[in-house]
Amino acid sequence: MMFCVLLAVTLALSFLAQEFLPVVTWAYEARVLLVPVVFFAGAAALPFPLMLVFAFATGFVWDARHLVIEAAPAGGWFPGEVIEAGLPSPSFGYSILLYGLLGSLMQGIRPLFRRGRWELPVLLCGIGTAILLTAEHLWFCFLRGRFFFPEEIALHIGTTALLSMMLSPIIFFLVHCLSQLAGYRIRYDGLALRRAW
Repeated sequence: MMFCVLLAVTLALSFLAQEFLPVVTWAYEARVLLVPVVFFAGAAALPFPLMLVFAFATGFVWDARHLVIEAAPAGGWFPGEVIEAGLPSPSFGYSILLYGLLGSLMQGIRPLFRRGRWELPVLLCGIGTAILLTAEHLWFCFLRGRFFFPEEIALHIGTTALLSMMLSPIIFFLVHCLSQLAGYRIRYDGLALRRAW
């Protein structure tokens, strides 16, 4: 129980820290998405029912924070596009479904994570982040009534996913430290044997 509380506090702090992470201008306006990475690390460490609770909470807060569409940059989101005021906003709760599905994917590789094999979970953090951003963009395309996927958007999604994936080993290590602090066992003996030599 203590591990869940510590993980929930870490997730809440990631929402707060996300607001202060800068945009990397040279990387197609990408930024590290800390919240999904913390969620994915928690999803690999928690049992399935608790993962669903965390998916609901993360998706709920994510939608509550990002539901209001901010003013588009001059000329719109895409080159040559003029955005009129009053765009329809995405449905509240779509992120809950996405986080639940992606958390279930992380549950599928949980045995690897428990054995101390982080390679595939780290890769899935990047893939999951890319899926979240792509689904959000496709949803906005659907609401606008036209599909538009320029190269700049693809590069933005790719670099954001790559930056988030590069951060994920640190977050996985943090989750491991939190589990040790709370006395929660998420791994088999394989990691202890690997670290011994």
